[in-house]
Amino acid sequence: LRWAVWLVLSRVLTVLGPDSKGHKLLIPFIDMFNHDSASRHYLTGRTDGSLRVVAGSHISAGEQICIVYGTEETSNAEFLGHYGFIDATVTKADVQMVSRHPDAHAALAMTSIEADEELLAKQPSWNEQLALNFRLKLKRAVSDVIAT
Repeated sequence: LRWAVWLVLSRVLTVLGPDSKGHKLLIPFIDMFNHDSASRHYLTGRTDGSLRVVAGSHISAGEQICIVYGTEETSNAEFLGHYGFIDATVTKADVQMVSRHPDAHAALAMTSIEADEELLAKQPSWNEQLALNFRLKLKRAVSDVIAT
């Protein structure tokens, strides 16, 4: 049952309704657009009820269209929680997140970056790889916070 709930929640969009509340909607085909933080294409209309995908550049016939999920303030915690993946290019939002939670620094320091990379090299299960990659992103974000 948890898997089914996660599956649905990973494909819904929260859209602001006429009642000014966020409503989770399953919108046919919109979940078929993959995320690419470098994409010039994006989804708009989540606050005015007029959802549309806007092409930010020319699209050739047969070309895959990716959109940007979230904004530059979307952290990997949000990507993981909402969509089940992490974005290797996200840095600023992760740094901001760990700077707001200094208590997490000690927990992340319980293993080293090198130890996590060794665990990844052993080809663990997909879930373990995802967790390790997320932990590594946060550890690197902590390093950026400490360096500044």
